[in-house]
Amino acid sequence: MNKNIRNNLKTATSALLGSAAVMAPVASTHALESNEGWETDVAVLVYNEADRVSAFEPAIATKKTFDDESVLGFKFVFDALTGASANGAATSDQIQTFTRPSGNGDYTTAAGDTPLDDTFRDTRISLTANYETPVGRLNKMVYGANFSNEYDFLSLGGSATYLQDINERNTTFSAGVSFEYDSIKPVGGKPLPLSQMKANTETQVRDGADDTRIMTELLLGVTQVIDSNTLMQFNYGFAMSDGYHNDAYKVTSVLNSSGDLIAANGLNGTYLYESRPDSRSKHSLYGKVKHFLSGDVVDVSYRYMWDDWKVASSTVDFHYRKNFSKGFYLEPHVRYYSQEAAEFYQYSITDTEASALVASNGNLTSDYRLGDMTATTVGLKLGFLTPNGNKNSVRLEMYTQEPDLNESVEAVILQYNYQF
Repeated sequence: MNKNIRNNLKTATSALLGSAAVMAPVASTHALESNEGWETDVAVLVYNEADRVSAFEPAIATKKTFDDESVLGFKFVFDALTGASANGAATSDQIQTFTRPSGNGDYTTAAGDTPLDDTFRDTRISLTANYETPVGRLNKMVYGANFSNEYDFLSLGGSATYLQDINERNTTFSAGVSFEYDSIKPVGGKPLPLSQMKANTETQVRDGADDTRIMTELLLGVTQVIDSNTLMQFNYGFAMSDGYHNDAYKVTSVLNSSGDLIAANGLNGTYLYESRPDSRSKHSLYGKVKHFLSGDVVDVSYRYMWDDWKVASSTVDFHYRKNFSKGFYLEPHVRYYSQEAAEFYQYSITDTEASALVASNGNLTSDYRLGDMTATTVGLKLGFLTPNGNKNSVRLEMYTQEPDLNESVEAVILQYNYQF
């Protein structure tokens, strides 16, 4: 399961459909478009990494506003991923052979190439429900529930958010909490952390068939109307998770002092399965400004995240919506992301380091998603109306990720949205 790709798809689809998350409410001064019938968004997203993973994701979101101003909404997402996924091993000037996660068969990487498992397959079904209801003239509650299922992963979650308006409804305070339960069942079972990968003709050391993880998140926020043209939002988030955090499909290369492979276990290299801590706590600060400029809309946000794994990241996101007549608009988008590596991240280790690490039962990962990296997204969205007045939009984005010491990843994202 490639969480980095999942996050890219989730971000793109949320932008496409309009986020259903209850943990980031907007100011209560936002006008509802209709009090009759259902408002529905249908979206199709295509994601393609050069020589790696491709994804196809249709989604639908619908909501109804009732006479008492309560709102009921649902979102359904299906996505299918195919292609090749990096397994974490280091590039080598020698041919490398790896055992497949199931233990049935192997795959080979040519000298000088990034080790990729070219049989990567995944499908996901996700359903989200939200209910927003007034509890007074100036306050309301938003409740949410979500379900997500993949062939090796099941997630169940719920959330609740309280919103309070003050200052003639120009200020909205929010406080929310969410809970998530994950069940992870890797193909072939869980490898014993820091155990060595063995050839498919040998028995791999396993640490059970499945495991679980629980996450709790708290979000506090304030949204402020500055003037008739400007809106600002600030959030603080705290998340804590306990349980299984390893990616069962990732390994780290063990090299000799000359940087060469060490043949072992029926393979021409030595590879340790990763070991991550069994808990993680994360903090985040988020700020956003939306400004109406002569009929156009400027939207700028910044997010800083840090955790007890020593991962720290900064995200700057910029949208400028240029409105034209008859519902036509163009919206350029630029996003920049930078990340500092986890304290237990290493691109590769020596056999001496590996022996010491195993003896101390330490932590280790070579998953580039936890390493130093930068990523840039540049895109353009085109919006227009159909003859009957329904909204359409098409977005094309180019995504480039530059992991430290790893091969860069380039992707194209194309998405279409229709609202009725």
